[in-house]
Amino acid sequence: MLLDEECKSCLYGSQMKKVESTQTDAEKLRCFRDGVNALCENPPSDYCAPLLMRDIDGLHRNIFGTGIDYTREKSLFNRALLCLEDKLYAEVMASPDPVCSALKFAMSANYIDFARISDLNEGAVNYVVSAAADVQPDKSVLDQLKCKLEIAEKLCFLHDNCGEIVLDKILIRVIKELYPAIRVISVVRGKPIINDVTQDDAREVGLQEYAEVIGNGTNVPGTYLKEVSPRVRRELKECGVVLSKGLGNLETLYGEGYNIFYAFNCKCAHIARRFGAPLWTAVLVRD
Repeated sequence: MLLDEECKSCLYGSQMKKVESTQTDAEKLRCFRDGVNALCENPPSDYCAPLLMRDIDGLHRNIFGTGIDYTREKSLFNRALLCLEDKLYAEVMASPDPVCSALKFAMSANYIDFARISDLNEGAVNYVVSAAADVQPDKSVLDQLKCKLEIAEKLCFLHDNCGEIVLDKILIRVIKELYPAIRVISVVRGKPIINDVTQDDAREVGLQEYAEVIGNGTNVPGTYLKEVSPRVRRELKECGVVLSKGLGNLETLYGEGYNIFYAFNCKCAHIARRFGAPLWTAVLVRD
């Protein structure tokens, strides 16, 4: 999905807010602000939002010596949701439709996104848990997903953000409980970028107990086919089910010809318009 003006404005605002709250060198801040402006004004014509975010992070690395650091925020949300994991898993398994219930929590958790909302705090955890009740996955798409899970040998799960990863883990636990023959390949980012999940983050929440966790080989906050590892491209083609979480994966993969189920939150007006859903609602679609 190509970059539009809303993406540029959103990424500029959220990342400047984060950097201005953590850096004090006025001259370096001026250089960073000017550089981000230049990136937003003149991106390549085939760019998408995840590539611009990767460039903004690279600019920060060149000026300040490190990427934009979300280590504290990632650990904060991982720990907060881990405290709720057992309770939510039990609640999901006791529901009439555990897959649907777990998916609703995982979809709601896509709200935890520091690329779009730079000043999230612990209150977002309560919002995610309560908002899950209002998530309504498209029934026909959900039924298609369940049918694929019944016959698939492997599920390729494309993860997105920290915190959210704990709710993804609950969904994977449910799938493995109900479809014990299925093997899960969890794909995370190859290098740190924003609050996206890396292999270290996945280990922090114990995801490896239920899935084989692999990095995608890049620091693009999405699944950018031109740069991901051959292993990831192979899994996308060969796995019986591919479930993609979040906007970064959607923006880099949608329309590329893969048979993928996308679960995401409409955090941008142009995404909401594209999929005919109200802003800030969770959506499940199949491409």
